[in-house]
Amino acid sequence: MAGRAYFPIAFFSRLPSAMAIVGVLMLVMSTRGSIAEAGLVSAVAGIGTALAAPIVGRLADRIGQRWVLVVCAAVNTAALAGFVLLAYAEVPLAPLLIGGLVIGASAPQAAPMSRSRLVALAAAKADPRQRTTLTKMIMSYESVADESAFVLGPVLVGLLASTLGAWAPLLAAGTITLIFVTLFAFHPTAVQADATWEDELHATPPASPFTPRLFLLVAGMFTVGAFFGTTLTSLTAFMAASGAESLTGILYGGLSVGSVIFAVVMAVLPSRFSLRSRWVVFGTVVLGAALCLPFLTTLSLMAVMLIVAGCGVGAVLVSLFSLAAEGAPAGRSTTVMTMMAGALVVGQAIFTAIGGAVAEASGSQLGFFVTVATAATLVLLALGNLALRRPAVQ
Repeated sequence: MAGRAYFPIAFFSRLPSAMAIVGVLMLVMSTRGSIAEAGLVSAVAGIGTALAAPIVGRLADRIGQRWVLVVCAAVNTAALAGFVLLAYAEVPLAPLLIGGLVIGASAPQAAPMSRSRLVALAAAKADPRQRTTLTKMIMSYESVADESAFVLGPVLVGLLASTLGAWAPLLAAGTITLIFVTLFAFHPTAVQADATWEDELHATPPASPFTPRLFLLVAGMFTVGAFFGTTLTSLTAFMAASGAESLTGILYGGLSVGSVIFAVVMAVLPSRFSLRSRWVVFGTVVLGAALCLPFLTTLSLMAVMLIVAGCGVGAVLVSLFSLAAEGAPAGRSTTVMTMMAGALVVGQAIFTAIGGAVAEASGSQLGFFVTVATAATLVLLALGNLALRRPAVQ
């Protein structure tokens, strides 16, 4: 339905987002020598995404994805290049914070727009009884694509930074954005998806997506991002203490290896194992792995435990996105998906700053205890979602 060329284009379009947070963190740390300042700039980038993502989603729902993506790609490419210049210009921290804000606000929302496109295409073609199954398959695929990008993104950052310099990852991200996001914007699925949602809006009056259940899902996604953020900064401090700082991105990519595996597994789990129950079960897996992180002392054990944590995170991400897709009102899919994706990014960015400050002041062990707190919160939110009255569509 989407065409063979769609999938590589959509995948590479989301890769810069996976590179930007880690790239900003490593560049600022390289030029200013402070994990705390690097985490703060990354947090501001996340705040920019949180502020802009819902607006971008609403614009895409109203006027279509194509030109929204083109404008975002142009601005984001310029912002990434400008940030590199600022980082090496020995400017005060404030201009870097502004640069990070622009990077986050202009980030093209390729991943949520891809989800919206595929769900719209499936809804237009499929029998209503198949929509739930197809939606779960789409969310599993999209989570695999996201997590694969999160594997490749940090690895590329690590390789480019260690071979060319700390400036290289952000310039590479800008180049990828300019090429692939533009191709993604002009792919025929953009028009097809917009037409599908327009037809649904004529058939069903638009409803507000802002429900208590959605806010709980957004909070869960924010907490997953917080887990990523605190893990990244605490791991950075751990690797610096081990004398292997340049390998941080590669080891951090291990977190996504497990996520990819279980994002695939989620597509074949029986339907009687409900999405709400999956959030509880796999959130507990994340918590169990997180509890081990503060006490690990070797790189090999750290890598293994990150993979285990990633298994739980991948399953939770699929569950959250699937629950959000099922609950999105007609014509509001892009809005809901950008809210979810934005919550993930802002959670990662804010807790990158918090984790960076804690790790710099007290070491990686205390930073990993913050990671434990985010994992525990994820489980509590899952239990709260399970306690809510079961929705009509599940």
